[in-house]
Amino acid sequence: MRALMAALLVLAATAAPAQAAVSRQLFVGQSNVAAWQDVTGSTRANPAGGSVYYGVRDGGFAGQSGSSSHLQYADFLTGQGKAVQVGISWKDYPPAWDGNPATQLQASRQATVDIANGRYDNQFRALTDYVNAHRGSTFLLRLDYEVSSAFHCVNGTDCSSYRNAFRHLVSLVDSRTSGGSNVKYVYHPVRGEFDKLYPGDDVVDQVGLSVFNQDLCQPFWENGTAYWNGQQNTANRTCSGYYDDIVNGNRNAIRHEYPVDLNVLRMLWWTKQHRKPMVLSEVGVQRMSGGLTGEGLQSDNDYRWFVDRLTTLLDYRGPIPNGVIDGRQTDFVGTGYDLSDVVTAVVFIDLDWRYGFDGKVGATPPFAFPSTSGWYVNSLVSRYTQGRGAFCAMLAAGFTTRCA
Repeated sequence: MRALMAALLVLAATAAPAQAAVSRQLFVGQSNVAAWQDVTGSTRANPAGGSVYYGVRDGGFAGQSGSSSHLQYADFLTGQGKAVQVGISWKDYPPAWDGNPATQLQASRQATVDIANGRYDNQFRALTDYVNAHRGSTFLLRLDYEVSSAFHCVNGTDCSSYRNAFRHLVSLVDSRTSGGSNVKYVYHPVRGEFDKLYPGDDVVDQVGLSVFNQDLCQPFWENGTAYWNGQQNTANRTCSGYYDDIVNGNRNAIRHEYPVDLNVLRMLWWTKQHRKPMVLSEVGVQRMSGGLTGEGLQSDNDYRWFVDRLTTLLDYRGPIPNGVIDGRQTDFVGTGYDLSDVVTAVVFIDLDWRYGFDGKVGATPPFAFPSTSGWYVNSLVSRYTQGRGAFCAMLAAGFTTRCA
């Protein structure tokens, strides 16, 4: 059935030269009701959904220090008929891993092979039972996230194991949920390997992407140093690259300063060629400088700059940098590339990152990042006047969710 639908979609896509105008959805990340309340309380917006995590190792929704904040958040969302993005993870804590950091990578590779062979099918029972019990919500299932050849391909080179694992899980979930009528399958690679691990158009519904500071050509501050992604104009916080143009009948490589990471633009173009919608599955403001207030707040102007640059990515029209895609050198000619219809949903992570990847829930968070870490920053949108204004302006420019 899924293969037939894919074929029909290809025929429809062939008849339609361009995608329809985008009306984007806002999801609130991540993992707890407190994040949702901070966004809605400070903007009076009504988001379309939220984001939680599910561990293959435990066969259940992730918990926080013995609590079940992820499950509680999922219940909160489904109770309102909201959509739920579920990050299904095995690379972070592989099922047969002994906990030794030195063996994690190999354990993740082996887990990928084992999942493809059906060894851990029972670990997905709680997930499919939950989907069946909440037919009023749509579930965006990321079949692991930020997948890469390092963690998901045999010997770091043979990626058929991940493609097979993805396809097996689609078949498994479909078989347990009557064809996955309220399920969308999300392929979420690292930005530089989006083509290498792709499982195929017939099983992928959406393409996921993580967007943090460096993906928007902005600094990531860590242990006293601001790290940048590739060649930079640090004054303007732009990335440098080349595109081709025809000048006086000759092809020329034109230097250009891009507002976002070069691989991100190539990935958006590639996603559009496959006629898949993209969800920015993880979007969050990390620490950009050494200066923080006592409450962990960074510059309001930096927060605003991040959101403004995110808006630029969502509505990008312009040149695309040359690069290797699908194993071939791609020469993009001219500046007339419209990528403004690719991203259809954004999962905005609203957390006080200082207290871990779930933020602070309750009086005693499970851990805190060192004060010198790039994650040690309070990124609650409610705490940034300019940032909140930019956030609401972004929503007003094409989202189904708006600030009141």
